[in-house]
Amino acid sequence: MVAAVRATQASRNLIEEITDVERLARQYHVLSDPALLESYEAQRESFLIHLADIAALEMGRSVRTLALDLEAASKATFAALDSGGTSAEATKTALESFAHLNVLSRDIYRESVRVVAREVEAMHREGADTRQQLLWEASASIPVALLLTFIFTMLIARPMRQLDQAIRSLGDGRFDRPIQVSGLSDLADLGERLNWLRLRLIELEEQKTFFLHHISHELKTPLTNIVEGAELLSQDVLGSLEPEQHEILDIVRVNSLQLQGLIENLLTASNGEDAAAVIAPRRIDLDDLIRKLAERHKLPARAKELDIELILSSETLWSDQERLATIVDNLLSNAIKFTAASSRVRIVTGNFNNDIYIDVRDEGKGIRPEDRENVFERFFQKPSVGNSRIRGSGLGLFIAREYALALGGRLQVMNSDEGACLRLRLPRRRFFGASEAVDAARTSSQST
Repeated sequence: MVAAVRATQASRNLIEEITDVERLARQYHVLSDPALLESYEAQRESFLIHLADIAALEMGRSVRTLALDLEAASKATFAALDSGGTSAEATKTALESFAHLNVLSRDIYRESVRVVAREVEAMHREGADTRQQLLWEASASIPVALLLTFIFTMLIARPMRQLDQAIRSLGDGRFDRPIQVSGLSDLADLGERLNWLRLRLIELEEQKTFFLHHISHELKTPLTNIVEGAELLSQDVLGSLEPEQHEILDIVRVNSLQLQGLIENLLTASNGEDAAAVIAPRRIDLDDLIRKLAERHKLPARAKELDIELILSSETLWSDQERLATIVDNLLSNAIKFTAASSRVRIVTGNFNNDIYIDVRDEGKGIRPEDRENVFERFFQKPSVGNSRIRGSGLGLFIAREYALALGGRLQVMNSDEGACLRLRLPRRRFFGASEAVDAARTSSQST
């Protein structure tokens, strides 16, 4: 293609050069000026050089033949003009032969253009063939690419799912299944590290359980002695006591029992006891149950000069009395602990859409919006307030919510203008099976 373009340009120059050679030859033979002769000879040499270049290019037989014909004819003309003894008639004939040289030059140009056109057309055809071939190759590569994508996706997606399941299991506290990740070596190594983490978490969980059991055992023995000693003193075994002494003794006994309950909560949580493992449903007079629980907290309330106000609606329900009592007892204990001194704690019952609710409200600082879910987490602690001598374990509300879920209900923090309000909502009649209750209640709690 490059040779054809060069030949076309050279053949165009040939037409101009042969015209210049003819013009200088005619001028010289008319004027006989040596300067014109010198210019004629220089232009003639340039013409012959360009003609030789065209003949040397690979332009096909037709262009080469025309170039050779032009070279022979031009040399014959130049030889006739160079002969000193040439007659005027011979010189005129030689000059007129330039017309033939012009025709040959133009033939070379036209043939060069045709050669270029053929090569351009051949390039177009070759380009079309190449494009078609590329399209076929691309079409054939698409299924291969899809297959490779599917293979690599399977190689990566499966171990990633295994890693996701392993991480979720660790997050949910399920350490019983070994973690194995198949696939690429890097992902398999990561699976091994997660399994090491699982074993380490099991070890730490066992250490924590051992520590809690040990410390609980060490605390329960002297605490039992304190409770028994307080009971003996309250029975006037060592002589009668003054009313003020009885009141102080009652405070000691109640707080000892409260501390004993905290220790039991620690043991319950550390054992991973399923709140729904054993449910004993029975008909419960809610007013009677709440009055008994309020009476149990009478002394701690008196110590802070609190009024426990009961607004009851004579509700009855079918549920587990022990677990329900534990829930309300924990809520009431928290309310007394966190309410302001010389205020009141209210317990309100009612019904809504065939469900029964129990609200426990205090007049303390309340619960911050960002802590409304955190208060139900295991071991969550609010700052100590008031004159409370016993710091909570952070398990009361955790156990209360677990029991609420086990009973098919839910426990949540309500909006309140003053203090905190926690609402327990339970079904009046419908009772779930153990596992069904927890799953359904958790789903309902998450959706709200």
